[in-house]
Amino acid sequence: MEAGFLNILKPPGMTSHDVVYRVRRLFPKGTKVGHLGTLDPPAAGVLPVAVGFATRLISHLPDGDKAYLAEVEFGLRSDTLDAAGVIEAGGPLPEVLDLTTHLLPYQGTIMQVPPQVSALRQDGQRSYDRARRGEQFQLPARPAHYHKVELLRQTRHTATLRVACGPGTYIRSLARDLGESLGCGAILRFLLRLQSGDFHLPQAIRLEEIEPQQLLPWHWPWREQSSRVLDQWPPPAQVEGWQGLAFHPKGAALYRDGIKVWAREGIVGGASA
Repeated sequence: MEAGFLNILKPPGMTSHDVVYRVRRLFPKGTKVGHLGTLDPPAAGVLPVAVGFATRLISHLPDGDKAYLAEVEFGLRSDTLDAAGVIEAGGPLPEVLDLTTHLLPYQGTIMQVPPQVSALRQDGQRSYDRARRGEQFQLPARPAHYHKVELLRQTRHTATLRVACGPGTYIRSLARDLGESLGCGAILRFLLRLQSGDFHLPQAIRLEEIEPQQLLPWHWPWREQSSRVLDQWPPPAQVEGWQGLAFHPKGAALYRDGIKVWAREGIVGGASA
């Protein structure tokens, strides 16, 4: 059975689930497909997708950094923090938009409140479901890690930013907080994801271009890590603190901190038997 990863270029206007549905239709009936992290419907860019038994590896993938190109518009506010929501006028813009100074706090790990319209769970429910029902609630601040926020272009009302960040960071929250620090409000007008872990925009393919032979190998996210050889099968539950993939003529196993977290018989050296 075919298995591996696809680096999809998601167009704006589609949900991540829409992309999964489209990909699933290209493979034999019953093939499992899942994405590696939600990209908001208005956003475009890199959306990695797992196919076949590679879906079982999603929760075990190495934590991947993200990179985005973001356009922020000042003087507006939105209930979704972007252009897809109900937009209202914010405060007056400062005479001088000194964005360089106001971007300085976005370095390293900070505490940031995520958008209410998000896939986060609170009290067992998706936050976006509660928001769409009109419920009043607050999400707690959570750590967000920024490697670098670079100002690429600025006009009187907008700014284009390149953001390198850790997983779980919301660029809509960055736009909101930047606008509030200026006293005028701001929304995320457009977002393009340039990178998600080991998946980068230049190698992304459009949905219309997908073919089964374009699948990246199921072991691709670990391709730059060393592997080891198992001398027994089934694989032992623990292997001397090993972190990564281990192979045996009968199959392969994935270890995290020496503990087996996944194993599959019938694959050798990254190929399905």
